[in-house]
Amino acid sequence: MRKILMTLVMVAAVGGCVSKKRYDELALQQQQLGEQKDSLVADVLATTQMMTEINSDLAAVHGLGVSPASSTGDRPLTGKAEDRSITLGKIREVISRLDAAEKQVAAQKTRISSLSSSTQALKDERIKLGAQLDSLSKTLEDMKTAAEQQEATITQQKAQIQTLSARTDTLTQQTAALTTVNAAVTDTLTHVVNEENTVYYAVGTKDELIKRGILVDEGSKFLVFGGKTLQPARDLKPELFQRLDRRRDTVLTVPEPTKEYKIVTRQDPKTLTANLQPDGKLKGDLHVSSPTFWDAGRYLILVRD
Repeated sequence: MRKILMTLVMVAAVGGCVSKKRYDELALQQQQLGEQKDSLVADVLATTQMMTEINSDLAAVHGLGVSPASSTGDRPLTGKAEDRSITLGKIREVISRLDAAEKQVAAQKTRISSLSSSTQALKDERIKLGAQLDSLSKTLEDMKTAAEQQEATITQQKAQIQTLSARTDTLTQQTAALTTVNAAVTDTLTHVVNEENTVYYAVGTKDELIKRGILVDEGSKFLVFGGKTLQPARDLKPELFQRLDRRRDTVLTVPEPTKEYKIVTRQDPKTLTANLQPDGKLKGDLHVSSPTFWDAGRYLILVRD
């Protein structure tokens, strides 16, 4: 009986030792799983914080003038070329950070899938963390899609602006060439019109005008036969005359208004507003009432008696 009791005591002692060892192992495993869970939760929180910062960066990029409306053509990209380059650089930086966040979330998913689920509490926690990471992954995907759309929009608009700039340069050159041509044509036309409206005026005594080569005596006279007439020279030189503009010069002055003058060219004195004498001679300054006065000839010669 004594031997049986001793055997039972030894068995109980051995059994007690085995239960304590198993207990210690389970406690250590529980501690390790708790530490893994805490580490994963911290990683998820860090990823969430990073996504918040990235979202703030995207909002700042929106403030630089790029919006979804731009990608649809509703509103063109505004700002200088330097601003567009800065915006494009910021968007590419955001995309790079989103790529890094996606890799981090994928690594966290792998860690969660390898996490032991010896207890229902750990299993529930793993499922919860997995759902959070799936949500983060979807949000990251949406944010990256939006950033890539903005990148494509700015790149396309930069190309369009470069094309428009090249076309503007070409049009500017063509406009400059046309302006030069138009100026030349205008100058030529102005010169032609001015020349067409230029008339010439000379006044003086018979001897003065003959001496200057403006008048000549034509014809011959023998005894009482024949006679000579006073005529304009056949080759009138403009530099010998006073140059006038028929559109503006309407008053032709004479050196001695009290003397009488005779028109020896073809203009009709009746088209003048002047003191016309009965013999057809004029007295005082001549007032041209209409440019048609010059239709009979561009040269007007007045001879003073």
